[in-house]
Amino acid sequence: MNVGIVGLGLIGGSMAKAFKKDGRHRVLACDTDRSALNYAFLAKAVDEELTDETLKECDLLLLAVYPKAAIAYLTDKSPLLSKTCLVIDLCGIKKEVCCAGFSLSEQYGFCFVGGHPMAGTQYSGFKYARADLFKGAPMVIVPPANSDIYLLSRVKEALTPAGFGKLSVTTAEKHDEMIAFTSQLAHIVSNAYI
Repeated sequence: MNVGIVGLGLIGGSMAKAFKKDGRHRVLACDTDRSALNYAFLAKAVDEELTDETLKECDLLLLAVYPKAAIAYLTDKSPLLSKTCLVIDLCGIKKEVCCAGFSLSEQYGFCFVGGHPMAGTQYSGFKYARADLFKGAPMVIVPPANSDIYLLSRVKEALTPAGFGKLSVTTAEKHDEMIAFTSQLAHIVSNAYI
């Protein structure tokens, strides 16, 4: 499978390492920080740079950047995607990203699914990326409203190299409500405490 990864921070870098470790995939990646991409090449986590030309070859595209950047990238690159490409964003919020992703996928014919890996560390950046970061971790999936069991099976199969323990399906609104109370509120309280 040709796997494109946009963003090589902790999450994108860990995805790159997981897919490379699996040994059956060609990993293409891009990052606005050229040094992160160079580091990924040195670490042998990436085979090639993700460009407009190689983007057309992707079977799976993972958007591992901030929400506004994910929307901007997808808006710009949607016309280049193959109709067989599965696009999954890995952002921490879903409503805004999924709204844009579902609309663009309908317009251009590729498949978009929202995703949020419930894993991480207190560190950020490619140098802290690990192939086993997602092993056993939950992954929240936000499929389009008209999805079927085949799509969920396709997502599960595509993400197998990451090693998620459980995939949960929800809506974008429910996801953002749950995350606001379980994660973002905890960050606000801890920052206020400090």
